[in-house]
Amino acid sequence: MYTKIIFFKFLSFAIICLSTLLFSSILITSAESKIFKIADIEISEPFNTNFNKEKVINKAFVVAFEELNSSIITTKDKPKVKSTKLKEIKYLIESFEIKNESFLDKNYVAKFNVNFNKKRTLNFFEKKNIFPSLRKNKNFLTILVLIDNDKDQIFLYENNPFFKNWNINKEKYFLINYVLIDEDIEDLKLVNENKDNIENYQFDDIIKKYGIDDYIISIFFKNKKELRILSKFFFDNKLKITNNTYKNIDLNDQNELDDLIFKTKTNLEDLWKSNNLINTSLKLPINLQLDPKDTLKIINFEKEMDDIDLIYNYYITKISSKILNYRIIFNGSPDLFLKMMSEKNFTIDIKNEIWKIR
Repeated sequence: MYTKIIFFKFLSFAIICLSTLLFSSILITSAESKIFKIADIEISEPFNTNFNKEKVINKAFVVAFEELNSSIITTKDKPKVKSTKLKEIKYLIESFEIKNESFLDKNYVAKFNVNFNKKRTLNFFEKKNIFPSLRKNKNFLTILVLIDNDKDQIFLYENNPFFKNWNINKEKYFLINYVLIDEDIEDLKLVNENKDNIENYQFDDIIKKYGIDDYIISIFFKNKKELRILSKFFFDNKLKITNNTYKNIDLNDQNELDDLIFKTKTNLEDLWKSNNLINTSLKLPINLQLDPKDTLKIINFEKEMDDIDLIYNYYITKISSKILNYRIIFNGSPDLFLKMMSEKNFTIDIKNEIWKIR
C-alpha cells in the first residue's frame, strides 16, 4: 500500500512538471511573431577582390521584399512601396537563413530563406494605405480559346499558342494553378458550334466533366491590328469579367507571346487577390477557451493559428488546472472566424462571452 501511495505521488508530480513545461512552451510559442516566409531566393555575385557578403545579403533582402509584395499586394499598389529603403526592409525581417553556398566559375551563389515579421509587415502596409491579400493558392479549371477574326477560325488546342505555352513559365509568387482542359474532339465540336455566340456561351458541358467548381475562361479575339482578351473568372459563386486590348501583337514572336501571357495571368492574380484582402483596420478581439488537459488539441490549435494569415496576434491570458484562455486578434468578422475554424475541424461553443473549443 505504501509503495502504491509513493507511486501515485510521483506520477502526480510528473504530470504537474510536464504540464508546466507544456504551458511554458505554449507561452514561448505564443510570444513568437508570426512570419511571411519567402524561400529559395537565389543570389549570384562575382567573387573577386570587391566581394562583400553583407552586400549580397542586402540584395537577398531586397529581392525577397519584392517577391513578398508580388505575392500579397495587387499591381496597382506596388508603386506605393517601390521606393522602400533597405533600412525599412530590414526592420520588417524577423530572421533569415543562407543555404547551398557555392563558388562556381568565380561566382558566389547561394539561396536565402527570408522571414518577414507578420505584424510589422501588416502595419507597414496599413500605413501605406494598402490592404494585402491572403496567400491562398487555388486550382482553377482553365479554358483558353483563340478566335482568328481575319480567317474566321476558332482554335482550342491545335494552332492555339496560348494553350501550348500557358503553363510553361510560372512565377514563384503566383497563387493560381491553371488546370488546362484535356484535348477532346467533342469539346472542340461544342466550341465550334457556338462560335458565333462565344462571348455568351457558358461552357457548362465542358466544365462539368472536371469536377472543379471554380474556372477561368479566356477568349482571345485576334485580328491584324489588335488582340482583345475577354476573361470570365468564376470563384466562390461569383463571376467577374475583364476586357483588355493590346495593339500590334505578333503571336509568332515568342517574347511577345510570353509577355502577353504574363500580363493576362497578372490581371487574373490581381482579381484573385482582391477577393482575399486582409482588412488590417479591422481588429476583432476573440476570447477562446480550451481544456488544458487536451494537449494534442492545444498543439494543433496553435499550429492552425500560426497558419491563418487573418490572425493578427494571439496570446494566453489565463492558465489554471481547469482553464486555458486565449485572446485572439482577428482581421475579419466573427462569422468568418467561425467558418475558418469549422473548415479546420474545430467545434466552437459560442453560447457565452468566452467561446469554448469542444
